Amino acid sequence: MAELLMVVAVVGILCALGTPFFMRYMQSAALKSAAQELATIISGARQLAIARNTNVCIQLGSNQATYRTGTSSTCGGGTLYLGAGTRTDGTMPLPNTITISGNTASVVFSPLGAALTAGTYTVRNPTTNLTLSIVVATGGRVTVQ
Repeated sequence: MAELLMVVAVVGILCALGTPFFMRYMQSAALKSAAQELATIISGARQLAIARNTNVCIQLGSNQATYRTGTSSTCGGGTLYLGAGTRTDGTMPLPNTITISGNTASVVFSPLGAALTAGTYTVRNPTTNLTLSIVVATGGRVTVQ
């Protein structure tokens, strides 16, 4: 019986010591997942521009994104895209209350897939203030840093 109590005590101590590390891992994994999802949404705008042979603007809000097709090089005009992955109002939300901020309000992709306006976006988890950056290069490449 004493050996069983000792094993339970050791397991309890290990769980108590491991919980903060596990929680930190879960928070950073949620942030990385949201950043990867945003990079996928931005890449989707590039693919849509190539497939439709028109300019596509992706507008990013606090925690959602929308596509506009047939826009000018400054994201003027165009039509709101309603298709795969969008809600009925055209928005694509980010999970886990993740917020987006950046130096550019919108990125416009040309029919060749190049970004007419490059930018860097910061994805932030408001509960932990951890951040990751999404960089859109003028060549159209989207990377998470």
